[in-house]
Amino acid sequence: MSVLWLLLGLLALTDSSESSNWGCYGNIRNFETPGASCGIGKRHGLNYCGVRASERLAEIDMPYLLRYQPVIRTVGQKYCVDPAVIAGVLSRESHGGNVMANVGNMGDGIGVVQDPGLYAPTSWISESQVSQITEVLTVRIKEIQRRFPTWTSDQYLRGGLCAYAGAPGYIRSSQDLSCDFCNDVLARAKYFRRHGF
Repeated sequence: MSVLWLLLGLLALTDSSESSNWGCYGNIRNFETPGASCGIGKRHGLNYCGVRASERLAEIDMPYLLRYQPVIRTVGQKYCVDPAVIAGVLSRESHGGNVMANVGNMGDGIGVVQDPGLYAPTSWISESQVSQITEVLTVRIKEIQRRFPTWTSDQYLRGGLCAYAGAPGYIRSSQDLSCDFCNDVLARAKYFRRHGF
């Protein structure tokens, strides 16, 4: 019986040390999210929305993202961002690297192609591109931290994701933390976390 308790204790320690590596900007396991809007679902040929749609889109993108898992983990450690969140952003923005054509700052938003009909798929997303995307996200999170110093780390992550999609000025209060981009990315990230990211 004591051997069983010892094994259970070791498993608990392994799991907690794994999740503590990514605690700088909130714990996605704690997030409740409505998932993708019905518009996102329809745009991708789904007749449903919400978490179910986000998870289906993440599932479709998973084979593409698995190619980048080592890069995503390296970048995640560098910026202290949960790799599942990075995978969620890549899934939402580029279908896992399948349609990304340009990464860069374009005005207030991020210049990541979102329409697969306009651009040919790329063969590889570089570590520098994943780093650039992640750095922009962390800059947005830190801007939200400066503007709202009493918020929680979970609110900072939500705010950073909404600011990533809509520019920092988009966030004026905690009521702005439920944007479609954030809700969809978090639902996808939770899926990716459950599947090895």
